[in-house]
Amino acid sequence: MEPTINDIKRMIQESEEPVTERKPVNGVVIHPDGTHEEKVFKQLEDYQAAIAGWITAVRLYDYNGDEIACAYVDDEGLLKNLPLNPMASALSFLFGNTPHLVGNAVLVGGNDGEGYDTDLPEFITTLIKNISAKQDENA
Repeated sequence: MEPTINDIKRMIQESEEPVTERKPVNGVVIHPDGTHEEKVFKQLEDYQAAIAGWITAVRLYDYNGDEIACAYVDDEGLLKNLPLNPMASALSFLFGNTPHLVGNAVLVGGNDGEGYDTDLPEFITTLIKNISAKQDENA
C-alpha cells in the first residue's frame, strides 16, 4: 500500500528540525560624526535600518587571526558618497581590516561557529565609549 498525501506530510513534519529562535544580539552603531548608540539587533531588518541600506560584513580579527567582532556597513556606501566614519575605520584597521569605512557602522561580536552573530565584546564597547565624541542622546 502506497502512502497517502497526509502520510507524506506527517513524515516530512516529523523529520524537520524545530526552528530555534536566535537570541537578540547587543551591539553598537557608530555614526560618522563620532557618536555612538548601543542597540539590540533581533533580525536583518534591524541591521539594515541602522545602516540605512543593504549591509556588507567587515570581519575584525585579533592578532591570532580569531574573529572577535564584525562591522556591518552600507554595501554601496562608497557609491552613495557617504561620509568617512573615522572611528569605525580606526577600529577596522586596529583589528586587521580595511581602514576606510563610510556611513553608519554596526559593530557586533564575531561568528558563533554556526553563522550567527554574538554580543559585542565588552572591551570593544568600553573602547568605543571612551573614544566616542559624545554619547548619542537616543541611546
